[in-house]
Amino acid sequence: MDLVAADYHVVGSPQPRVRIDWSVRDTEALGKVRARADISGNDLGITTDGPSNRGLKFTIQVPNASDLYVRVTAGDLTIENVRGNKDVELRAGDLRIDVGRPDDYKTVDASLWAGDIHASAFQIDKGGLFRSFDWTGNGAYRLHARVLAGDLYLYTKTDAR
Repeated sequence: MDLVAADYHVVGSPQPRVRIDWSVRDTEALGKVRARADISGNDLGITTDGPSNRGLKFTIQVPNASDLYVRVTAGDLTIENVRGNKDVELRAGDLRIDVGRPDDYKTVDASLWAGDIHASAFQIDKGGLFRSFDWTGNGAYRLHARVLAGDLYLYTKTDAR
């Protein structure tokens, strides 16, 4: 996914399909919002475009069992109920990832330039500049999460956010 500056909620669904919904605060900007999905074999690429600073929000539903590669320029991104590998980078904003079961991961690397890391799923809490952590487990999945400026939350549904 290559996503324009906006707020995003990527959520896993039991349905074997992808659905993209969006809204804007300024209805005049609605006609300028674009979302595109390109399929190649088992890979799906999603790109979005639209005006910034107009309250643009997207909800993207993907199958529960999905590997994610997501790049967002700015905004808040929340990923929930998706089981699989995750490679997620956000330049500015808050990144929240429901990791599910921490035991499902083989490797986790998370970093940020400025902000706080709240990784309650992995018992990590760090703040300041140039913070990172690496974690190794026995699971099958890989998680890479990077934020340049903002806060990073790695949690399970049972954690208090």
